[in-house]
Amino acid sequence: MAVARMLKVTAFVHGSAVEHAVEALRAVGVLDVVADEHDLPTPVSDPEQRRIEQLDEYIADAQFVVTFLGKYHTSEAPFSAFISEKIHLSESEFVALKPDVAFRELYRECVDLSDRLASMARQRLRLAKLIEDLEPWRDLHLQISGWKGTENVVLFTGTVPANEGPAIRQRLRDDVAEVSVEELGAVGSRAAWVVMAHRDRLDEVRATLNLTNFAEVAFPELSDYPAEEIALARAEIEHIDEERERLLERANALSAEQYHRSVSLAESLGSARDVVAVRDQFGATERTVLIEGWVPEKKRPALEEALGSFDGLVDFTFRDAGPDDRPPVELENPRWLKPLETLTDLYGRPQYVEMDPTPLIAPFFLLFFGICIGDVGYGLMLITGAYLIKNRLDVAPGVKRFMDLLMMGGVSSMIIGVLTGSYFAIDQAQLPAFLRSLSLINPMEDLTTFLVIMVVLGVVQVFFGVLVAAYDAAKRGDASSAVNDQISTIVLAIALAVAFTVPVASLPAIVLGLGVVMLMKGHALEAALSGDDMPGWERAAGGAWIALLCGWLLSVAFHGPSIIGWVLLGGSVVGLFASKGVRRSIVALLGGAYAVYGMTGFLSDILSYSRLAALGLSGMLVGSVFNLLAGLVWSGSAGLFAKGGFSLVGGVLVIVFASLIFVVGHVFNVVINLLGAFVHPARLQFVEFFSKFYEGGGRNYSPFGYRTKALVLHAQGVQQEGGTES
Repeated sequence: MAVARMLKVTAFVHGSAVEHAVEALRAVGVLDVVADEHDLPTPVSDPEQRRIEQLDEYIADAQFVVTFLGKYHTSEAPFSAFISEKIHLSESEFVALKPDVAFRELYRECVDLSDRLASMARQRLRLAKLIEDLEPWRDLHLQISGWKGTENVVLFTGTVPANEGPAIRQRLRDDVAEVSVEELGAVGSRAAWVVMAHRDRLDEVRATLNLTNFAEVAFPELSDYPAEEIALARAEIEHIDEERERLLERANALSAEQYHRSVSLAESLGSARDVVAVRDQFGATERTVLIEGWVPEKKRPALEEALGSFDGLVDFTFRDAGPDDRPPVELENPRWLKPLETLTDLYGRPQYVEMDPTPLIAPFFLLFFGICIGDVGYGLMLITGAYLIKNRLDVAPGVKRFMDLLMMGGVSSMIIGVLTGSYFAIDQAQLPAFLRSLSLINPMEDLTTFLVIMVVLGVVQVFFGVLVAAYDAAKRGDASSAVNDQISTIVLAIALAVAFTVPVASLPAIVLGLGVVMLMKGHALEAALSGDDMPGWERAAGGAWIALLCGWLLSVAFHGPSIIGWVLLGGSVVGLFASKGVRRSIVALLGGAYAVYGMTGFLSDILSYSRLAALGLSGMLVGSVFNLLAGLVWSGSAGLFAKGGFSLVGGVLVIVFASLIFVVGHVFNVVINLLGAFVHPARLQFVEFFSKFYEGGGRNYSPFGYRTKALVLHAQGVQQEGGTES
């Protein structure tokens, strides 16, 4: 239950064996390749660079085909709208995929189909807009080619807002006498006009119209009557639709035949590119190639077997990580803890020198998740749903692991449901006596107690995080930080607890607790007594000032003589001017005081746990509302059954309806509460718990191998569900 021990691998490969060595590394899939640190030239030759460029072209073509065919692909897998489809292949089938002649023909056909469909869409849109523009002039019995006027008369067309037509016409009459307007009626919000004006007055007419909402419309590419042009455009649209339907049938047929192979080929090409591109991280000499990377210790035998079969052409060594190394991080946890790694990965892997927080958050997260759901029936629904998704659907390993987490949360929810007497939010008074006897608390009635329990859980986890931080610091050899920075927090918490629970000891607990913790947080003893730059008498002065401060704290706590305070004040004033040791001690004390002030954030951290009670109660309340609604509907069936006859059918229908309210209502309640039940407990781990000891930021262990997304590779043949995705 820790971060896996990583070994640095340094392999020297003879130039003649590089290609086979890379294939072997990809096949075994355990080496996380890192860039050469010795500034050696890379072994990527010009032919290999051209190979990368060629593969990039193939990949772009394959991705285009996948994107195009994907528009017409319909997955037959259940819930395909929510779960990405998986394609199962054997490793040998995957490696054998190549961009052959058939693929090039498929690519050209997809390009042709895509271009033609896009062109048709543009043409259809243009024709539809033309019909819309011509519609106002449908009833004009004048060919469009004749919309030019005569020697003395200019004719032009346009539209005006239908409600402004009379006003614009009146304005034209007032400004220009030699003008005539033929209004063809309104289509939508605008009316079509044919304007005829004497050539000598054309400028005045246009000037007047420019001051209105008149919009001139012309169709220079058309010549026939508007109605005829509309009919021609519609006929062309019909032809386009027929041709488009034919092309879509071909696209659907291609998708059904070639989509899976195209996806497989695209990912195979990407993997082939990795084989060449990975050499950018190698270093090369005249005859050898240097390969460096990281491998978990437990996978070392697999790597030794893969590289040990080259008959002396490969020489490799292993070493532990050094202080300047930054190895990738692989987590080693027992199988039952693997689902909880989802939470660690959401926040970020630990750094190599950090501890794995997964075992630490496991009991807290599952407990808090169970409190938020807090019902036996709901927990059983979660277990059933997650089990079916994991085992009946072809989902990725990450989804399977998350379903395991939900099943564990469902078990926790059932346990909390038993302890709180919650079975589909049914009133405890209606439960059998046996089930009521198992209940320890009824949150609906003992709200205060339930809330106090949540706060106590917060105290436990927050201060457990402090203890973990102390342990981690001590493990790294930093005992001073473990005691002064972390254990001091526990000391202050104990002092405050004594002050609130034992009134007679409140003054000593608060005074001594605050004073001692300020000294510890500020590392006052270290500041006063350590340092080669201070002579012995300076250290003695600093130590004496701290002893005097402790004496003053004791006198205040136990009502001692006030003279000690005056002595401390005088000693402080003199020491500030005369002793470096005293000055350091006072500054350290002030720093400790500031650190104690910063501990007020612990209060808000602990109060955050009260939201667990709110989430748990909200689920119970909503569930009880659905129970009430179902009960009210169910009660109506009694009268119908009492009447007999045809009313019996109505009674059955009422019972069915009441059952639907119960089932659908509780399913809805589980779904809406599931997000909060996951997010808030996770937030408590990330913000309130991790902030006490965990930094994160480690790099995931990502070995060089077959990298696929939609494909699931198997060692032998195509399998169905449950395969391992690369």
